[in-house]
Amino acid sequence: MKRKIYTQLFRLMSMAGLALICTLPGCQPTEDCGSWTFSGTPGERSFNVNAAFDFTPATCGKNCECTTDCIIQMVWVYNEDDQTFIYASDQTGASARATPNGWTIDQIDGWAYAYYGVNNDGTFANNYNPPGSNNNPTTLIDLPGGQPNNTIFYALDVAVCYKSKTCENHILGYYFWSWSIDNEGNSSQFIAAPAWKDLDQEFQAAVTGWNNWAPTTSSQDEGAGQPVLPHAIQLPTLTDL
Repeated sequence: MKRKIYTQLFRLMSMAGLALICTLPGCQPTEDCGSWTFSGTPGERSFNVNAAFDFTPATCGKNCECTTDCIIQMVWVYNEDDQTFIYASDQTGASARATPNGWTIDQIDGWAYAYYGVNNDGTFANNYNPPGSNNNPTTLIDLPGGQPNNTIFYALDVAVCYKSKTCENHILGYYFWSWSIDNEGNSSQFIAAPAWKDLDQEFQAAVTGWNNWAPTTSSQDEGAGQPVLPHAIQLPTLTDL
């Protein structure tokens, strides 16, 4: 049974446009200018996530003073029974902005920015993604769940420099995490590790998907007293540091 499960998971990773995890000879990691601390706790059809990135440019031989960094998350959710991609009910634009491989920027309806925790007024929602800076971690907090049996959930967290005089809009690091729901409704963690090449290209495709979709949306009403913007906001060009 375990062999069958892992065969299915690797087949799904191939379908998602992913190389195998970067423990194989010749596999290239993505650049990480710092370190990730990840915890994932399976719940009832859910997965409680805390992913923190500590930006330390010296670890990759770079020089950057980032006054604010934060995280963009893209996800890939697939149901093995129906053989279909799943998009959350509170993300009605997700399928429209998805890549050909099914990846999509993770942002709920009404939130105009693709950055995970940025409100419509440009402030940060600390319950989702308190920002960081050099040697001060930024943390993504997530609790996906509610999917049907036999669902696979992949996520890529991408730390970016949001504000800086010298290195704004540069990518600082990538982290992959995943979990699944089996045919009895039990949740379990699969791979959680620093990301590898090909995922960075898939992320750029998801950014393109977001930017093509953003101007076509209707007004963005986040609620809670936030301003209503006419449409979602396109991301700038994002490149590795």
